[in-house]
Amino acid sequence: MLIQKRLLIIEDDIGLTLALYRALSHTYKVDTAKTGQSGITKALNLPLDLIILDLNLPDINGIKVIKHLRQAGVGVPVLVLSGESGLISKVNLLDSGASDYVIKPFSLAELNARIRALLRQNYYPTKSVLVSSDLVLDPNLRKVTYKGSDLGLRRKEFLLLECLMRNPGKAVSRTYLYTYVWGARGSLSNNSIDVHIKSLRDKIGPEGHDMVTTVHGLGYCFNYSKPKVRI
Repeated sequence: MLIQKRLLIIEDDIGLTLALYRALSHTYKVDTAKTGQSGITKALNLPLDLIILDLNLPDINGIKVIKHLRQAGVGVPVLVLSGESGLISKVNLLDSGASDYVIKPFSLAELNARIRALLRQNYYPTKSVLVSSDLVLDPNLRKVTYKGSDLGLRRKEFLLLECLMRNPGKAVSRTYLYTYVWGARGSLSNNSIDVHIKSLRDKIGPEGHDMVTTVHGLGYCFNYSKPKVRI
């Protein structure tokens, strides 16, 4: 089964967002955000394959959004929608971490072609390494070590721990965890999360229950020292 690529559109123009959503949702799973801050939040917490970003946002300049995401370790391609065509503007965009850009007004055919080209390239989510005491999570290698030993986590166990470590000290709902790991929305009908959390705790060892605590009636929490980002 072909896994549908997931895009995030960060654009405050509702009309343009709707047009892009209608054009792209037949091929891709599409999320949207109307502000730079909400776009950053989604980009840090969703398993994305590409971001489409407008430069002129109401709260944060698009270039600042790109820099923030790159500094946070988000390595997925960013396709910028820009109304400026000057050489300096293009250089600034690329230097800030943009992967490509299209100048407004643009055709949907051109936009689709640039999206396909970026997705064909070998982009990987080069997120920063998270370190919490003796627990080290490396998104680039898909590897977690505790006290120097590789835990050998399966993909879903890894994603559950990554989601929790990126929200330290916060109660993360089961629905949010399910969306992050399985890419689905809505209420859960089985105990998939509980089974994977138990396996994750067992692999960490005796401290596993202290690190990943249960928040009754809601979900789980990474209740350990706040992870430090290691570039």
